[in-house]
Amino acid sequence: MAKELRIGMLGCGFMGKAHSNAWLQVSHFFDREHKPVLKACYGRPEDRQHLEAFAKRWGYESIETDWRKLIERSDIDLIDVCVPNHMHHDCVIAAAEAGKIVVCEKPLAMNVQEAEEMVAAVEKAGVPNMVSFNYRRVPAIALAKQVIEEGRIGRPFHYRATYNQDYTISTKVPQGGLALWRLDARVAGSGVTGDLLAHSIDTAEWLNGPIKKIVAYTETFVKERIHAETGKVEKVNIDDACMFLAVFENGSLGTFESTRYARGRKNYNTFELNGELGSVFF
Repeated sequence: MAKELRIGMLGCGFMGKAHSNAWLQVSHFFDREHKPVLKACYGRPEDRQHLEAFAKRWGYESIETDWRKLIERSDIDLIDVCVPNHMHHDCVIAAAEAGKIVVCEKPLAMNVQEAEEMVAAVEKAGVPNMVSFNYRRVPAIALAKQVIEEGRIGRPFHYRATYNQDYTISTKVPQGGLALWRLDARVAGSGVTGDLLAHSIDTAEWLNGPIKKIVAYTETFVKERIHAETGKVEKVNIDDACMFLAVFENGSLGTFESTRYARGRKNYNTFELNGELGSVFF
């Protein structure tokens, strides 16, 4: 019989739903040594009603409105960090120090310094850990990885990646709050670079090796938005779009583009790798 892997979920928003569903479904698809059990979930005190509904829908045994108390619980093995980005640093370090397995949503941190401190904490604690770059496990991308490693495309020349969406084009879309915190730099840290291009960059380096150098440009098209929590018009400090050129250590050239202003594009994530003998496209 599979051992229980007792999950503590931090966050009850969209990614909390996505991860909860994954924990429930994984044993239906794969034979695993451990069976996930949804033990407890965290949400802010002011979101208690939403948190209770979330726990009931996904089958969590209990709730916590203090994330530190959830991490400290002895009946939790794994902490799944799905809270907004500005909380990742403290949550991950506390989980590592408590000896928990750590799964953290991307982007890992608000900045490089935070990320380095988080990595140091999990390495010092020696706990299993990962960042949720889920596209690595898409079957088609896993197949592309196999094709590349078998040498079937030969020497790589070009890598192109695009990740486009369109949900913030309207100037009436506010920033901040429970639904749109990704537009608030104080909570998100960055815009499309961390939210979308993080996936593209991870996939690129997984398939084509490390990036050696880049030149980049970002743009914020809507300079001010009403803040959902204050009701005031405030400056927008996240990037709406980003494009950059890259050189990989293997000598191949890369182009990356991401925006939330591509009308008609809904989670449009693509990449192409051109080599001497063949190409792969997703």
